Amino acid sequence: MFNKLRIRFILMTLGGAVFSILLVSIITNITVFSRFEVYMQREQENRLEEVINLIEESYAVNGGWTEETLYNINISHLIHSFDIEIKDEQNNIVYTHYMDNNMIQLHNQMMGKMGHPMMGRGSRGMMNQNIRGENYIVENHEGFFDNERIGTIAIGHIGPFQVSEREIEFTKGINRSILYSAIISIISAILLGIYSSRIFSKPILQITKAANFIREGKLDTKVEILNNIVELQELSSSINHLASSLNNQQLLRKRLTSDISHELRTPLTILQSHIEAISDGIWEPTQDKLDICKNEVIRLIKLVEELKHLTDIEGHRLNLKVQQYSLSKNLDEVVESFKLKFQDKGIKVYSSIQKDVQIKGDRDKIKQVLINMLSNALKFTKSGGRVKVDLVEEKEIIKITIDDTGIGIDNRDLPYIFERFYRSDESRNRKTGGAGIGLTITKTLVEAHGGKISVDSEKGKGTKFIIMLPK
Repeated sequence: MFNKLRIRFILMTLGGAVFSILLVSIITNITVFSRFEVYMQREQENRLEEVINLIEESYAVNGGWTEETLYNINISHLIHSFDIEIKDEQNNIVYTHYMDNNMIQLHNQMMGKMGHPMMGRGSRGMMNQNIRGENYIVENHEGFFDNERIGTIAIGHIGPFQVSEREIEFTKGINRSILYSAIISIISAILLGIYSSRIFSKPILQITKAANFIREGKLDTKVEILNNIVELQELSSSINHLASSLNNQQLLRKRLTSDISHELRTPLTILQSHIEAISDGIWEPTQDKLDICKNEVIRLIKLVEELKHLTDIEGHRLNLKVQQYSLSKNLDEVVESFKLKFQDKGIKVYSSIQKDVQIKGDRDKIKQVLINMLSNALKFTKSGGRVKVDLVEEKEIIKITIDDTGIGIDNRDLPYIFERFYRSDESRNRKTGGAGIGLTITKTLVEAHGGKISVDSEKGKGTKFIIMLPK
């Protein structure tokens, strides 16, 4: 169950949300309570000062420790959270007040949550630190009126500050908010994880299904991804391209088998018929008959040699003898060697070869490329046509163009013309001949030099091959 991408994605999203919530909660509580303590300490100082001012002002208004003075002090809300004991100038107790036990319990509850030690419960009527608890503080202040001492004010409180019910509700509200936010965040994380995992897992499952179909040989399989995620779109595109490529390769393999059979069957059939006729005494073993057999054997040997050469090249068993030489001179020689053949077939040859173009490469292998390309142009250009050969140097690239007005290549055949034994239907006749691997060898030799070969053709109008070689 946990090995599924969808489950793991949901758990990772949920785990990240929970971790973030815990981290935020811890940081918030630490920050809030640390600032809360500072705030409460300041508030405590202000309350103490207000109580002292209240007592001194009541004394001043009523002119002594009268019943009115003590009544005004007793009804004030400022004294509720303090123990107060007032002594006159003769050190006689004139007033006492004790905080309620409910206030002490609320304070203990809050201080426990904030990490402070809790005080023991005190008994009413006792301003004794040992009884009230270890956090109980008694502060003595001298009372003055008109710069004359009027007595002593002892104020007892739970230090370092007093917490009221409002402060407790405030902190509870913060923690409730964090709890509600955590619940909402966890639910949102689960929903987001489910939604996000569906976005990612659904196309991956589609691609997996398509890959299994391809493995089973269903090469017409296509994957259609509806989302706009670039990586998934590229993956589906790669799967579709793979299926298309495998389908094309399968068709090429079938055609390859048929073409090899054709190439081998024709000379073998001729040899068999001639040898049987001579063996049965139907034909005399004349020189003409023997020459026919010899030519077919040579044809078979040539085909085998070409196949071996191509296998060596594709198996990286090709050793290039790299040297600096004049490609212009080399191309001139090849064109000159073909002029008589073109003339005999009634084809005009034009050449525009830039002078003194130097290249680092294997002279013989590049010459083989040039011969293959001109042989191709000769085969597929009819009488009255023309062939144009160009050589130009462009920065770090040398460009060779062979443009003919031959039979051209159909658009459907263009992607496969460099495949071994591939020939378009019109060219597969005994007049043009060839085993159909010349262009395969040419492409391999060009790429061995770090170059590229491309083709531009239109059926019935001609073909242009462009070879780009690095200097």
